[in-house]
Amino acid sequence: MKKRSLNRFISLITSFAAVLSFYHFFSDSIIKTNSIMPSVFVSADRDTIAESDGISDNPYNRQDDMEVAYDGSRWVQPKEWNKPKISPKDYKGGIMLYFDKIGLDPEYARGKVQSVYFCLTGATEPVSHIKFHFFYDTRLTVRNNTKGELLNKGRALNDFTTGSAMVEEGELVFNAYSDEAKLIDGCLFTVDFIVPENAEQGDVYPFGLSYVTDDAAPDTFIDSEQKDAGKLQMTYVFTKGIHSGYIKINGAKKTTTAATTAVTTTTTAEPVSAAEYKLGDINDDGLINSVDASSVLAYYARVSTKQDGGYTEEQQFAADADSDGQINAVDASNILAYYSYVSTTKEDIISFENYMKK
Repeated sequence: MKKRSLNRFISLITSFAAVLSFYHFFSDSIIKTNSIMPSVFVSADRDTIAESDGISDNPYNRQDDMEVAYDGSRWVQPKEWNKPKISPKDYKGGIMLYFDKIGLDPEYARGKVQSVYFCLTGATEPVSHIKFHFFYDTRLTVRNNTKGELLNKGRALNDFTTGSAMVEEGELVFNAYSDEAKLIDGCLFTVDFIVPENAEQGDVYPFGLSYVTDDAAPDTFIDSEQKDAGKLQMTYVFTKGIHSGYIKINGAKKTTTAATTAVTTTTTAEPVSAAEYKLGDINDDGLINSVDASSVLAYYARVSTKQDGGYTEEQQFAADADSDGQINAVDASNILAYYSYVSTTKEDIISFENYMKK
């Protein structure tokens, strides 16, 4: 407990120093725009909350070698918005924030430094204030860059001022701010992980975001003026637009029955007609998950650069999740949203077709 308190104290001091630094640099713009910057750069202390509800602060540290889907139910609409509850269903864009999903061979992986990318695509509204809490499996070790930073700023934030700090082992906080710069598609940040020396085939090390809020410093993803369109986009992002990642050691677990299940899902069926093809199940393995979403993104990237997408007619039918005649990031986002829904719903799970009709 003393170590945890010390880590949080260091994080608080780091965040406070960032506030002073950013306020000095952007003082004129902060005064002019009534910026929310100071609240963005203060880290929250959640010891009391975590201990009172009995829930781990780090949903990615179960160490059960399972992928962890982002939990949009943790989202809490900021009281200062002073608005009726905003529904993410009203958002018509296709914004998606996603982490790498990486597979490594055991012999190559042990002790390796592996870079992980956190990327953005499809933002429809300007964003100038960003704060995320990034969680990871503590079997992984974060390696600082040559500047001593925990997270490396990506090109999507080239003209933003950024900072990161460790709240405690397994939890980092990332901040970005700019009143002038325009957020672009691309990498938001990268993190370098050291894979455990004792990594074995079948090990899965998940990581991702989890929405964190308190009265002083909620996570955020919004424009300086906090327009209604920006609030709607932020609501969608923190409920449906974020997708977790993992580093997986290739191969099946040697002594668990889970390996049998994993192997039996990788069947290859003969091509089927569009009428028989399951919407959202691109690889026809009977599952609708992140593999299908990644496939759609890869297809979209290829056709966007005038290359052959590589899909059969049946796969194109399955990939067009919203049935609008186009295959793009919106479809991938819908597939991932359904996968997250299935992963967090215990009973009465509806089909993907019915999910898309909601």
